[in-house]
Amino acid sequence: MTDATRFQFTNPSVPKAYDEFFVPRLFEPWAKLLLDEVNLRAGEAVLDVATGPGTVARLAAVRLGPGGRIVATDIAPLMLDIARAKPVLAGAAPIEYLESPAAPLAASSGAFDVVLCQQGLQFFPDRPAALREMRRALKPNGRAAIAVWAELERNQIFAAFHAALRATAPAELASLITAPFSWPSGMGLKAAAEEAGFRAIRLLTPTLPMVLEGGLEQAARSFAATPVSPGVAALPQDVQEAFFARMRREMAPLVKDGKVIGEMTSNIIIANC
Repeated sequence: MTDATRFQFTNPSVPKAYDEFFVPRLFEPWAKLLLDEVNLRAGEAVLDVATGPGTVARLAAVRLGPGGRIVATDIAPLMLDIARAKPVLAGAAPIEYLESPAAPLAASSGAFDVVLCQQGLQFFPDRPAALREMRRALKPNGRAAIAVWAELERNQIFAAFHAALRATAPAELASLITAPFSWPSGMGLKAAAEEAGFRAIRLLTPTLPMVLEGGLEQAARSFAATPVSPGVAALPQDVQEAFFARMRREMAPLVKDGKVIGEMTSNIIIANC
């Protein structure tokens, strides 16, 4: 089994590429869906766990308005640096960024109306403890919205990355790209939330397209947004070339009208405290 905790943003080039390639094409559309489902209300207090470059937090801030507030936590200082450098949003809730693991979580007990966690839970060393910490931070009758990717094969662009790595690169790199998909069971996610004390849990498994407008060349460049890319960059040049050639072959069936369009599928739970 892949150790998902090794999927870390420690190389300075990766968070920048992540913010450039993945945030607008992948994480923003999913963040909007997550916020729609949890039904944010103006003026609420929100905790965003594993905020990364602030994608969910910034979209939530606009919906909350100036009377709301957001605390956004992440364990990766490089991601928080990117989030803090972004311009303040006019008419939006203020965002406080904190460096913190998911457990223990740097958040007051019973302080938040809503806890959000988009694509973070599968990477935490202690998932049950992280879920308990999220529940601890919620007010009575507070709400949580938590998303984790479904099976790798239901997430086509990353499945193509994996197939190319498996064919050309060391096994450890091929294994590492699977880390975001290391908790694919929606029922397992729901059961873990129930064990942590959440109730009235609603499970969704939606699919959205990820669109790379620049086609196969943009798909190749977007690989730099994964924590696997520094490992590939350290390989001999001929191996790197073989990987990118194979990656283009794996992506070719996803090309339509000059764009790479791959389905992405996520399990989402909406739950009450």
